[in-house]
Amino acid sequence: MPDEKKKPARFDLSLLRQEKAPEPVEAAASPQAAPAAEEKLEQFGSHMLTRTKRALKMAAADEGRKQYEVLHDAVTAYLKAHHPSLVRE
Repeated sequence: MPDEKKKPARFDLSLLRQEKAPEPVEAAASPQAAPAAEEKLEQFGSHMLTRTKRALKMAAADEGRKQYEVLHDAVTAYLKAHHPSLVRE
């Protein structure tokens, strides 16, 4: 098996880092609290522009957070700004 080529990585982070990355943000600066114990995470799928997905991945990595945590904060901020009656405090 020495002639087998190594399967390429799913994501080449070196290519992502060549783009101008934003300054890292401390993980403790998260504006949203973690979900309450009675709330459970539900799987969610959607479509996103490639460049937006890359930026999400880089932002989450810079903050030491999961992508879903960053996405949750963004959606919650949007709902508070545009549909405050739908957001529970």
